Amino acid sequence: MPEETERFATDWLSLREPVDHRSRSAPVLAAVTRWAAGRDQLPVVDLGCGSGSNLRYLLPRLPGLQHWVCIDQDAELLERLVATAPDSSRLAGLSTRLGSLRALDALADIEASTLVSASALLDLVSAAWLADLVALCRRKGAALLVATTYDGHVDLHPKHPDDDWMMTEFNTDQRRDKGLGPALGPDAARTLRQFGEAQGFRLHQGRSDWRLDRTDRALAAHLIAGWAEAVERRRPSESARIQAWHGRRQAALAAGELLIRVGHQDLFLQPQ
Repeated sequence: MPEETERFATDWLSLREPVDHRSRSAPVLAAVTRWAAGRDQLPVVDLGCGSGSNLRYLLPRLPGLQHWVCIDQDAELLERLVATAPDSSRLAGLSTRLGSLRALDALADIEASTLVSASALLDLVSAAWLADLVALCRRKGAALLVATTYDGHVDLHPKHPDDDWMMTEFNTDQRRDKGLGPALGPDAARTLRQFGEAQGFRLHQGRSDWRLDRTDRALAAHLIAGWAEAVERRRPSESARIQAWHGRRQAALAAGELLIRVGHQDLFLQPQ
C-alpha cells in the first residue's frame, strides 16, 4: 500500500532554506529571467510549496509583476506562507490551494507563459507522475523550473568506512512510495531531463549542491540523523552498525571536523 504523502517539519524547512537559497544555480536562474523578461504579468504556480521558500527566493529575482498560486497538502505550512509572504511591489497576487498533488487537477488552469515551479519535490514523485506533469506543461505552453533536486551523490570528509554503504542504503530507501507512486529518488533529475528532451523543451541544467561546514551544524545534524533513521528502517538487523556510524558522524560534526556535500540539480524546461 502507498504510504501517506511525505510531510516535513517546520524546523527542517527553516534550517534548509538559507542553504537552498545560497546553493541555487545562477546560470539556471539567469535562463529563467531571460525567458520571463518583458512580460507585464508573470503567473507562477508553485507545487509542494511548503512554507514558501521558493516564493521568497524567486520573487525578488524574477522580473515584473508576479501572480503566485502556492499548492501544498499541509494547511499549517500554507498559513505560515501567507503570514511570512514578502511585502513586495512585485507580488501582484498570492493565493494558496490546500490539496494533494496525486492528481494534476490543480494545474488545470495553467496557461501559456505560466511558470510552474517546485523545489525539493521531484525525488518524492514517480516517473508516471513526472511524465504527466511535463506533458501537461508542453500542451499548455508553460515553463517548468525545478530546483534543489537530490541526485544521490553525497561526499563526507573525513571518510568513514561505512559512508558508502549508508548512502547506498539511503538512496534505495529514497525510491519507496511516498504517496505519489514509487519515488524517483536520486534518478529524478536525470528522468526529468529525458522527459523534457522527449517533449521538445529547451533544457537548462546546473548544479545546486549543498556544501555544509561547521556553520551549518544544526542542518547537518538533522541530515545525518535522517540518513540513519532511513537506513535503520530498511536494515533493522544492522541497527548497531548504523548507530555506531551515526555516533561517529555526529561526534565529528560537533568537533567541527566534518564537511558534507549533498548533490542537487536545478533544471529549467523552456518552451520552444
